[in-house]
Amino acid sequence: MQNCGFGWQNIVLWPHVSLGASAQASGLPVTNLKNQQGATSLGWRAPGTSAVLTIANVAGAKWQAISLHRTNLSATATWRIRTGSINSWWGVDWHTDWTGPCNVANGQCVFILPSIATDERCEITITDTANPDGFLSVPLIYAGPLFQPVRNFSTSSTAGNNLGQDTVTTLGGSEFVSGRWYQRKLSIVHDSLGDADAAVLDQVLQAAVTGQNILFVPDPSATTDVLAQKSLFGTLSGGDLSNPYGPADRHSLTLNLTERL
Repeated sequence: MQNCGFGWQNIVLWPHVSLGASAQASGLPVTNLKNQQGATSLGWRAPGTSAVLTIANVAGAKWQAISLHRTNLSATATWRIRTGSINSWWGVDWHTDWTGPCNVANGQCVFILPSIATDERCEITITDTANPDGFLSVPLIYAGPLFQPVRNFSTSSTAGNNLGQDTVTTLGGSEFVSGRWYQRKLSIVHDSLGDADAAVLDQVLQAAVTGQNILFVPDPSATTDVLAQKSLFGTLSGGDLSNPYGPADRHSLTLNLTERL
């Protein structure tokens, strides 16, 4: 088991990054992936059941976590992830090349590279021949490095949900419920942050306050099915940083992460 990871340096959002797709629907282009909303009406849609997404023009970029969120991918979807750099002689030198099942859970799939790849581009090929919609919908994506504190988060952390319901109650007390949305949330308690870790998390919160989504991975070494089940991508807020151990280099901080819908 590895220490938890926070993905906050999303390369997709960098101003000079180039986003390309082998297919895109009119009005739902791949550039919508720069949007922080998880609505399907604001995402990238590719007609058909296979498409290639390319994130390029980012010299020296560090790729470690790749994740898709709020998707319509089916249980049998697969993806291929490659990272590489342009070679003036023969095109792209691919340094990372991985293919496997998406293992979609909660509409998301997550992959953590075995080691950080420093490359100019990342190419993601999604194949979902059994998709009943006949198209691929990807509203949110994270692609970039993970920050892992020196020590792991506390077991006193909790997971919960927000339920969106409309309930009509009759005069006789009968209730008729219409479910609208289900939103996961985490309370991430960390009781042993060093000074350096606390400084980075302060930067993470400064990014989050702008509305940027943050990826939280409880265990980056987990299998892809567990990564999809347990990881969360959404809005982050934090409480006060405290010093429960006096002058020791140990700080306590509670972060609240809510899934972006």
